[in-house]
Amino acid sequence: MPELVVERCDRTGVEPRGKWDRVIFFDRDGVLNIDHGYVSSRDRFEWVAGALEAISNLDSMGIGVGIITNQSGIGRGYYRESEFLELMEWVCHQAPIRYVAYCPHAPEAECPGRKPGPLMVQKALTWFGCPPDHAVLVGDKESDMEAARNAGIRGAQFTGGDLFGFVQKLL
Repeated sequence: MPELVVERCDRTGVEPRGKWDRVIFFDRDGVLNIDHGYVSSRDRFEWVAGALEAISNLDSMGIGVGIITNQSGIGRGYYRESEFLELMEWVCHQAPIRYVAYCPHAPEAECPGRKPGPLMVQKALTWFGCPPDHAVLVGDKESDMEAARNAGIRGAQFTGGDLFGFVQKLL
């Protein structure tokens, strides 16, 4: 099992952990799991078709995998940050995900780290030691695509279906 690092958007300083030639970042809800609305527990987490296969394949190819996600349910009081962290630990034991960046703030908090801002993506690039032109953010919302543009990386909008097939077309 690879080492997992989980970073809040408002933590400063990220230490590079390696030199990855390529990285694919995924939004969580609506991309890796079916978005049932404020998913905060294992019983509500349902992998999107092909997600586990896509992540495992990327890892076997030596491509780094990370998650970059807004989690406003924490800031809105729908679930605790500890619940989110516990779920993410479980998720990352199911698939070789090495890095998770998250913003726990509600949109009205105007956190500069929240997508579509570039901060979480930039921190993830630093951690992976990957140049921006070798990274992709796969998301389902326009704010994900905007975050990718703002960070100077490629964005790929996933609109549903089989994630494995979608990711294969990006390679």
